[in-house]
Amino acid sequence: MVFDEDRSLIEEVLSGRLEAFEGLIRKYQKPIFYFVQRMLRRQEDSDDVTQKTFVQAYRNLAKFRFESSFKTWLTKIAINLARNQLRILSRSFFELDDQVADEKTQNEMERREGEEEKIWLKQALDGLPPTQKEVVVLRIYDELSFKKIAQVVGSNEGTAKVNFHHGMRRLKEMYEKRRKSEE
Repeated sequence: MVFDEDRSLIEEVLSGRLEAFEGLIRKYQKPIFYFVQRMLRRQEDSDDVTQKTFVQAYRNLAKFRFESSFKTWLTKIAINLARNQLRILSRSFFELDDQVADEKTQNEMERREGEEEKIWLKQALDGLPPTQKEVVVLRIYDELSFKKIAQVVGSNEGTAKVNFHHGMRRLKEMYEKRRKSEE
């Protein structure tokens, strides 16, 4: 069981074998980075928050009680750090730095349309209230259950479901509005 593997690595770290933490980093670095990147969008910010997540996890590892999976606990740390970063970024102005390369083939045109959809979805997600955005991202991209989402965001399962429902409804409304404006 994966949970047992994590427990073993955590116990090794706590007993003084610090290099065992590298196993946890290797296992969870990409999922945490991709989660954070969907929240923050910018590579530099995502790298920073991912690194801070593992530093904070390492410093607080003795407080981990195995009441949830290590990934859930780690994601909770990441979400709190991402929220802090979003507050910092909201005080300063930055632009969406997604770029679409300029190539002339039909495949490129199709890729561009896909990129435009991705950019639109990122912007639409940014238009959601933070709690709805977090729940939608965790449910759709990370495929977490509502029970796990509730643990990560610090709510109950019912609230997670309601936030997901409202977030998806808002995204659908935004998409319908966009579609009508393109006609």
